[in-house]
Amino acid sequence: MKTFLKRAALTLVILTVVGFLAFLYNIPPLFWIAPETFGADMRHAAPPVDGIADPARRAIAERGRTLAMNIGCTGCHATNGPQGPDLTKYLAGGGTKIVSERGTYVTRNLTPDFATGLARRTDDDVKRVLRSGTFPDGHVVPYTTMPWANFSHLTEEDRHAIVVYLRSLPPVTHKIPEPSFEPVALPPGAVEGIFGLKDYGIN
Repeated sequence: MKTFLKRAALTLVILTVVGFLAFLYNIPPLFWIAPETFGADMRHAAPPVDGIADPARRAIAERGRTLAMNIGCTGCHATNGPQGPDLTKYLAGGGTKIVSERGTYVTRNLTPDFATGLARRTDDDVKRVLRSGTFPDGHVVPYTTMPWANFSHLTEEDRHAIVVYLRSLPPVTHKIPEPSFEPVALPPGAVEGIFGLKDYGIN
């Protein structure tokens, strides 16, 4: 009986190793693909600034476009659809909901829509959020919810360029729930609960 169990265990180990090696053999060879390929869809989704007539403002907006892509705005401010991010609603928000003892936040609509986006805010309002996480009503969004502390290396010119770019985006009407400051119960040891994969916007 012991001999049988040993043989069975050895067979199981061999099958596991063979299965794992077969898995490694059949997965896509990621190291053969240029890193730029992985982010190509999101990079091309960022609307270009060719439509800005003034060359100086266009150059500033192009700088803002580069910054907005590189600091990760798209990662949180996307709008999710059934098959992943809806690239037709670039930076219209609603793609991430974060809950914590400080409340509930849904990523904002950064397009210049008058009813639901940044057209309601002044340039200084937007720059203040980038600089310190302080919203127009005076509350400060937790830096773990929006990593504004990571943007401390941005200069005022950088912030201005980002705002110019955001103002140049096609406006998308997409209402986002206002932050709720009611604490949310979380499992022991959890700091935040992060939810994605769906659109947490209102419409």
